[in-house]
Amino acid sequence: MVTYAPPVAADQLRLRHEFLSMPGLVLTVAQAARLLDVRLDTAEELLISLEAEGFLHRAEFGAYRRIDPSMA
Repeated sequence: MVTYAPPVAADQLRLRHEFLSMPGLVLTVAQAARLLDVRLDTAEELLISLEAEGFLHRAEFGAYRRIDPSMA
């Protein structure tokens, strides 16, 4: 049996992978939307959910970066 993840879950997993594979990555909502080929509101929702998990931090200028686990 094949089980498919909902698109948002798959996009969130992919976005998390991008931040893990490129430790210095900083993305705006628009950049994340282009990277994932999703709408702006979807990209914003994904970034906000990763921020709520404590995985990302939103800088004052609106871009998101990964929280350094050694600093947590």
